[in-house]
Amino acid sequence: MRRFWAVAVASVLLTLTAAAPAHACGCGAVVSAPGAVVDVTSESAILSLKDGVETIVLSLGVDSVIANGGLIVPTPTPATIAPGDPALFDALHAQTLPRERVVDDWWGNLVAPGAPETAPQVISRVAVGPLEATTLEATDTAGLSRWLTDNGFELTGEVSSQLQQYIDKRWQFVAVRLSASEGADGTLLDGMLDPIQISFPSQSLQYPLGMAKAETSEQSLRLNVFSDTRVDLVRAGTTDVPLDAGVRTAWAGEVTEPALSGLGAFLTVVDVRLDTPATQISSEIGIVAAADSATVDPAVVVVRPIELLGFPLGTLLAVWAGLGLLGLLGVTIARSRLR
Repeated sequence: MRRFWAVAVASVLLTLTAAAPAHACGCGAVVSAPGAVVDVTSESAILSLKDGVETIVLSLGVDSVIANGGLIVPTPTPATIAPGDPALFDALHAQTLPRERVVDDWWGNLVAPGAPETAPQVISRVAVGPLEATTLEATDTAGLSRWLTDNGFELTGEVSSQLQQYIDKRWQFVAVRLSASEGADGTLLDGMLDPIQISFPSQSLQYPLGMAKAETSEQSLRLNVFSDTRVDLVRAGTTDVPLDAGVRTAWAGEVTEPALSGLGAFLTVVDVRLDTPATQISSEIGIVAAADSATVDPAVVVVRPIELLGFPLGTLLAVWAGLGLLGLLGVTIARSRLR
């Protein structure tokens, strides 16, 4: 699995090469080499809020033929950057694995816009492993785009237009130079990437979604939200306005996996589908406590054959019962004739 480091504070993962177009995913915009296409094939995020700090551990699957790439993710306050722990997703899989519902089979037949350019202010530069992350505070899209271009990167017009909404909200950006090849010739940015961790101060849980407004194709993502109780997804800034999207709770229940216990006592897994992101997205995803803590625990049916000598026991009992009745009937008829 290729190493994929990421960003925070309106994070920008950028290529080591020249100008790069970007394509949106649920949480942001994917940046690739000129002329290259990067498709996000899957997106899953683990969300938690503890002591006033929201943490997003993001896992992406991509399909490309390039060795360098990146991502743009907006966050409302300065964030820290770290590699995510892949073991969390293993534990998440174990936690949400459908329970087995055993069904005894006795019969053997059951089946289962433009403005004067103002250069962004460089807040900090930090080393993140082999990478350099630059935190930026921008006041207009033109100035931010110019900075990116001057530093070897360029976003498409569609994605750049989505940056303004975060500049208006005084969110920040981090530009991270990225090389996924790790020095290995021919290694591509393809398949499941190592997860990334983004942490930033926040008083409530939310998931950045605005960058995906630039996308023209259907988008889907899975949010794994840890909290003290079950949660609902709403439009950010509200407590009860539902998302204009397809939303399905795939799993909800108390956390029992030890590796996940520090994230929260209750896990809600929600699948979000956006058929037309450009028209459906009007805000970030807000996360609020649900009215109840009803569990959602899908089960898979496991058929347990009940057999004797290799034959379904129910069938054998039925045959034996039939033979017994025939025998009893024969005895009764014989006795009646002897009288």
